[in-house]
Amino acid sequence: MVKFQRNNWCIVLYYVVIMGVSLSFRVKSFLKVSKKRLKKYTMSKNETFFVRLLGLLICMTPLYGEITIGLLTSIENNSKVNLLYKNIPISCEPFGVIPLEKMALNGVNPQECRSAIESYYRAHPRDKSFAREYLHIQQSYHYETIKGGCVLYANGVETYSEMLLRMGLAVIDPAFDNGEWNGKLKRSFQGAQIQKNGLHDTRIRAFCIKEEN
Repeated sequence: MVKFQRNNWCIVLYYVVIMGVSLSFRVKSFLKVSKKRLKKYTMSKNETFFVRLLGLLICMTPLYGEITIGLLTSIENNSKVNLLYKNIPISCEPFGVIPLEKMALNGVNPQECRSAIESYYRAHPRDKSFAREYLHIQQSYHYETIKGGCVLYANGVETYSEMLLRMGLAVIDPAFDNGEWNGKLKRSFQGAQIQKNGLHDTRIRAFCIKEEN
């Protein structure tokens, strides 16, 4: 049977709980602070093991708590797919980006914008069915919802939004601002610009997007 010294145990548990409540995603910082504080107290091997295990569980909870698995049930177009989670239908629109389909609805020059996108899709039919090419009905995908849309992990750690940007089938939504994702989306967008993928080799941006001065 594991025996804990009552005074040590109370002190240790107090620090672990306090640090766990205030814990962010900075796991290294958490472990460094934990080590420094716990050095002041002598613990048995069993106490040390228990505290480390508890700390690890606290660290992992915020990292993985929001990511769930949904079953892809249908694909409407490149800008919208539908998932099923615990028998609840979930509409999943790619976060942080404006796909061509949305540009066609809200372009600054509506008629020219729609015409440019339709011409592009006629010349590149596989791009029009991009979602159907790379996503698979009745397959499960990890996803999470954030402000600005749905984070669908469609290609390993690469999200569906990043895939659309990389292929030149979307632009970054100027209203989107998320410190975790801004850099990743920007890299995918810049890569498509350099390679002149998708819309970057057309007049679509000129007709559909109001450029900031």
